[in-house]
Amino acid sequence: MLAVPMIPRGLAVEGAERGAEVRDVCVADLARHPARAGRSGPGDSVRVESVRFQYDAGGPRVLDDVDLTVGTGERLAVVGASGAGKTTLAGVVAGIHEPATGSVARPERTAVITQESHVFAGTLRDNLTLAAPDATDEQIRDALETTGADGLVELLPDGLDTDVGARGTALTPAQAQQVALARVVLADPDLAILDEATAEAGSTHAELLARAADAVLRGRTGLVIAHRLSQAAACDRIVVMERGRIVENGSHDELVAAGGRYARLWNSWNRGTRTSAG
Repeated sequence: MLAVPMIPRGLAVEGAERGAEVRDVCVADLARHPARAGRSGPGDSVRVESVRFQYDAGGPRVLDDVDLTVGTGERLAVVGASGAGKTTLAGVVAGIHEPATGSVARPERTAVITQESHVFAGTLRDNLTLAAPDATDEQIRDALETTGADGLVELLPDGLDTDVGARGTALTPAQAQQVALARVVLADPDLAILDEATAEAGSTHAELLARAADAVLRGRTGLVIAHRLSQAAACDRIVVMERGRIVENGSHDELVAAGGRYARLWNSWNRGTRTSAG
């Protein structure tokens, strides 16, 4: 079980006064929250069985009898309209939310990265080693290269020792997301959950971050809450959510051929992409 690293002395969360959370930069320490952890799944697979979830007692169900399996090494995308329950499902699988009923089995080494990646006021090295405090400079540089951020070190005046964040050099949203993805590479989890992790980059850097996310998922089980359907199409399998339920399940080609909800989403997304390109 990987432990959530403590924030080193002198390393503050930029924007902490806004209640920013740090779960996107840390490997989930599920052992510290046994009520949330459920049982550990076999190998690196994920099993969600008959899960219901609501944020307030007596409130509407955000997840309603969800059953889902992600095989070891499989990359599964979750798509659907805003409010369909995608992010809540990611939180339940990660152990951030405890289901009201049902069970969740997940690998012990699980990491989550969201679209709101926080840059800490400290050095770039400090930011990268939160989840792997013993990482060497060589390992750090390899992780940055994996996510396409190796050129960032050369751009900074003091390399890995450059202060970034509120007290130093500001990183662009794309650079901050590359750093967050590099943290996951260093943590080396069995399950990586990307919750719209490339959504904040804007179209200019979308392809760059899509490649970085693809590199992070390579060789491990992945759950991808997909903002861009091109990212979903590259996954092994896709589930479509609607009103807290899974309403379609299959590969990209299977779902397009079926002509259902995913096919309509895909056609609409393609039309929008062509219009933007034109």
